[in-house]
Amino acid sequence: MTSSLNEVDGKKLKCISKEGVDVEQTEDEKKMSEEKKLAFEKLAKFMKETLGDKVEAVKVSTDRLVSSPCILVTSEWGWSANMQKIMKHQALRDDSMSSVMQGKKTLEINPDNNIIKTLAKKLDSEE
Repeated sequence: MTSSLNEVDGKKLKCISKEGVDVEQTEDEKKMSEEKKLAFEKLAKFMKETLGDKVEAVKVSTDRLVSSPCILVTSEWGWSANMQKIMKHQALRDDSMSSVMQGKKTLEINPDNNIIKTLAKKLDSEE
């Protein structure tokens, strides 16, 4: 339904499992978000190097995640994870199109989660 219903009461609907989700923030929240991104930039770079081609990028999420340590999101125009699963199980599927629409995943890490904080501390202490 949400793929054809784009707007409700003047508000745009977006899939939370895709990139490009922006939550309104105050100036103080924006400043804190930038500080967290800088603080966890080293961990994000290390995770990208470790994961290699399995993910397109590793980013610090500041508005999507609350309690989870991380999330894999698809590109804004690619298929959602559920759509990929549906297309994979189709009897008469076309494999040439699936490689184009699946795209790479982006890993977003939660700087407020204790697991991510511990990983960042361990990375800093194990130079």
